[in-house]
Amino acid sequence: MMNKLERVQKLIANYGAYSRRQVDRFIEEGRVKVNGKTITLGDKATIDDKVEIDGKIIKFNLKHEYFLLNKPKGYICSREDNYGKEAISLVNNYKNRNLFTIGRLDVGTTGLIIITTDGELSNKVMSPRSQIKKTYLVWVNKPINKEISLSLQRGVELDDGYVTKKTKNFKIISNENGKVLIKMTIIEGKKNQIKRMFKAVDREVVNLKRIQIAFHKIDKIDSGLYRRLSKREMYEGLGINYE
Repeated sequence: MMNKLERVQKLIANYGAYSRRQVDRFIEEGRVKVNGKTITLGDKATIDDKVEIDGKIIKFNLKHEYFLLNKPKGYICSREDNYGKEAISLVNNYKNRNLFTIGRLDVGTTGLIIITTDGELSNKVMSPRSQIKKTYLVWVNKPINKEISLSLQRGVELDDGYVTKKTKNFKIISNENGKVLIKMTIIEGKKNQIKRMFKAVDREVVNLKRIQIAFHKIDKIDSGLYRRLSKREMYEGLGINYE
């Protein structure tokens, strides 16, 4: 049986190591070839074809891998940024796998991140319709009064004019100068959203840690270590139908 023809950006996103958006850009820049021929957006291929990005052959993963990583500070969630260490490098033998992170934690943020080879899962998680809950511990520089607390819970206007959705389970754990700690859950994933939310209410985030994604918790995963999951465990832990 011949393998199914698919648009190249979908093929790479599902079985390779890049998102559709990244592959779209690579194609537009003329960096993608199929069987030696530079392609354009909309061109199709199968996993049996020789697909290259910048001359590097893409290894298609037919059996996907899934990890939960407790990311330390100083690691980046990108395959293209040269300013820090890649979070995927913490997984054993990562260079022989097409691993990538789903979503991002910036270089100074710690905590739970998903690492996988499953592009389809990434598309489902990153879709605005998914509304997957993400829970954080947030340390800020000044106490939080009732007005600020209510604003953050209801949603605040960010620096680009976007108004955030209501937060979930907002709890002030400590509210003393130098020891202000909040636990909160959001269902969005705008860039640096938590830090920008607190900046909107004249507070600075001094430390940030993600402790939960949907039903997946950081419990018993030490900093810099990871836990391997089956496809069923990963999907069900995210509340996504397992196929």
